[in-house]
Amino acid sequence: MSSDKLTFSYDAAGFGQSDMQSEADRIRPYIDHIADVAKTGDYGADEASVVLPADDDLMSTIGVAVDALVSEDLRWIVVIGIGGSNLGTMAVYEALRGKEYNMRAEAAPKMFFLDTTSSKRFELLRSIIAEEIEAPEQIVVNAISKSGGTTETIAALEAVMAELTAKFGKEVKDRVVLTTGKDSKFWNHGKKLGMQLLPIPDKVGGRYSVLSAVGLFPLMLAGIFTEDLRDGALAMRNRALGSDIAQNPALASAALTYLHLKAGRSISNSFFFNPEFEAVGKWYRQLMGESVGKQFDLDGNEVRTGITPIVAIGSTDLHSMAQLFYGGPDDKFTTLVYAPESKDLVRIPAEPMFPLVDGIAGKSFADVMDAIYGGVAASYKAGSLPFAEVHLPRVSPYHVGEYLQFKMLEMMYLAKLMNVNAFDQPNVEDYKVETKKLLEQ
Repeated sequence: MSSDKLTFSYDAAGFGQSDMQSEADRIRPYIDHIADVAKTGDYGADEASVVLPADDDLMSTIGVAVDALVSEDLRWIVVIGIGGSNLGTMAVYEALRGKEYNMRAEAAPKMFFLDTTSSKRFELLRSIIAEEIEAPEQIVVNAISKSGGTTETIAALEAVMAELTAKFGKEVKDRVVLTTGKDSKFWNHGKKLGMQLLPIPDKVGGRYSVLSAVGLFPLMLAGIFTEDLRDGALAMRNRALGSDIAQNPALASAALTYLHLKAGRSISNSFFFNPEFEAVGKWYRQLMGESVGKQFDLDGNEVRTGITPIVAIGSTDLHSMAQLFYGGPDDKFTTLVYAPESKDLVRIPAEPMFPLVDGIAGKSFADVMDAIYGGVAASYKAGSLPFAEVHLPRVSPYHVGEYLQFKMLEMMYLAKLMNVNAFDQPNVEDYKVETKKLLEQ
């Protein structure tokens, strides 16, 4: 476990500590409430996800399920889920393994995310089953739906099971794990079929579930150091349960985001300078979009409030979005996120074949990215564009765990400042209802 930690700085964020602390003080009782939930391990609270990093019984339950399925023969883990049922897992997997990990022939086990009913995507999985899976021990299917009635998830699971059953027979069900709410229809039907089951706590919603069995089971099965992930999350949780913004990065970030919303900046730009963090950005996009985009506030008033989350990747999006960021409307608050790479991995020759750019000869890719990051921060300052910075000492399970917990607590505080419910998503049901009507016709 690393002794260094994630840092959050906001010298150029456009508001001072007194303004931020003033907002934080408004929700002091709520901060104390979350601290009490964490201390007592209260799974009955809406904020129950803060209990997860310290729940050793949960890890034991997951460990038993992993031990029953893992072996040197395991090649593929198929994660079937949508939204919060897979975005957190994908975020951690890609951040730690890299977006291109599955392209390596020798890599195993690999993870395949079936998160939509796309025929082309399923054809790829079908070819993997046909060409690479020679025995049931080489695959695990993890289907995730808290309610157990998600159309896309059940449709995809049916298609996967049809392929596997046709190849290996009905006993392939022993390679299937259903992660769902206890006693949901999905749970009860899986139990009837004799499948392995993992519970999702009632009060842990999908977008807050990455540190539950939803994320930890497939990640542990894939060989990710989930203990370090949890340790990082626990360390951040313990840092982020006080009311002093100087000591609580999640509260400071929430206060800043809220102040900028009041100032007319209703777009939150998460600007990552590690391309493997793109899925982390998509995870955060759901976290913010569903948590604070609300038609009604906590008092029942129709407010139609929200903050639009966008994700940018450095340096790629400097050549597609920078013009808008620098020259467009002043409606965005940006957070730059960076974890430096090892400077020894890739180095440009001291005598380049293409001596067309001054200053890069003999430098590493990490040197170049450091300079680009510094240039972006400097240009934001020069343009008086507000931004904050998150620095991770390195990309590791511990520091990724810190970041995930930082953002989940930030969102709880932000929703409270906005006087909306951070944990429901009633309008998401609108499309589900209409979809099922059309399918039934």
